[in-house]
Amino acid sequence: MFANTNIFTDKVTTNWFKACIALTVTKDGLSSFVESELQKIQTTVGRSCGNCSIEKLLPCPTNGICKKRKGNTCIFHHSQQPQNCKSCDQVKQNITSLHRFKGPSWRNTQAESWATHPWEIGKCFLPPDGYSGVSSVQESDFNGVISIMLNCTHFQTCLSSSCLSPPPPDKQCLLEKVRQIGRDIRHTSDCKVSDAHLQDYFQTLSTLLADPKCLLNDPSAKISKTKLGDLQNDRMSLSELGELLKEADRTLKNANEVGERVSEAAERKLAVCLEQLEASLQAGKKRIQSRIDDGKQRIEQAIQDGKQHIGVKIQNGDRCIESKIDNGKQHIEQTIQDGEKRIEAKIQDGENRIIQTNSEQAEQNYTRSVEG
Repeated sequence: MFANTNIFTDKVTTNWFKACIALTVTKDGLSSFVESELQKIQTTVGRSCGNCSIEKLLPCPTNGICKKRKGNTCIFHHSQQPQNCKSCDQVKQNITSLHRFKGPSWRNTQAESWATHPWEIGKCFLPPDGYSGVSSVQESDFNGVISIMLNCTHFQTCLSSSCLSPPPPDKQCLLEKVRQIGRDIRHTSDCKVSDAHLQDYFQTLSTLLADPKCLLNDPSAKISKTKLGDLQNDRMSLSELGELLKEADRTLKNANEVGERVSEAAERKLAVCLEQLEASLQAGKKRIQSRIDDGKQRIEQAIQDGKQHIGVKIQNGDRCIESKIDNGKQHIEQTIQDGEKRIEAKIQDGENRIIQTNSEQAEQNYTRSVEG
């Protein structure tokens, strides 16, 4: 059952609702691609020892990380002396060299897991705060996934030049446009998107998902591009739309947790969407169940009618068979009687011929005896 995305009376609010879903669909389509590329990045930056924490690898003070309390103590560091680890320092330097703006988000990452979990390296390319507790690409949000692709120069090797030209942070860069779409939707004050802007959103997101260098043949990206078309043309199922809307709602709540200050209007609108969509889903389930029950009754009635029809046919068949048997018996009896009559006639005829022959023979014998 296809969903009616016209949940709101005004078209521009419905457009905003569809744009929210489009962000979730796009993020899902990029997640596997980003996860795969992070594994390559892990190989590129080298292997860490697995014992050093990020706090011990950074000197105090480190710009953007260290904050002083009263008594001149650092909130981030327990010791102002960094730990000397050649392998981990090299990995740290390599991560910094891959960051487009040379400012990795060290607060997000757990350096102990650099050697075993590529995602912990990926978190260095996320926005600076709020992602330390995110444990995978899939758990991240749209802004996080796009930030990794923008901030890590490795993605220049697996995206076509049109995605990163002109280079970020130029607003004409395709990835910058994609990130701005997310910001515009999350930070809206009125939760309204015009038809023209919505079509531009769909076009921009679809262009990224169909990037010819890698994403064009990526299974997840292809599925999400198809879903964007379904969403744009109201071909998405009600249940799927509900799940995507729930994920969009979770994304907005997470954005608030990381201090992004998502508009209260956006949160309220999504809450209304969820309530109305849930109501539509329940009503749809009731209609489907009603049709199922009606179908069961019709099938049961058809079975009963069929049984009755078959019973009548069997009775008629029995009578027909009995009639044919009786007719057969009569025919056989008549045939036997006719046969007996023909046999009797032939016997009688034979007897007459024998008597006639014997009489003629006796007469001939008598004649010869008289003449002799």
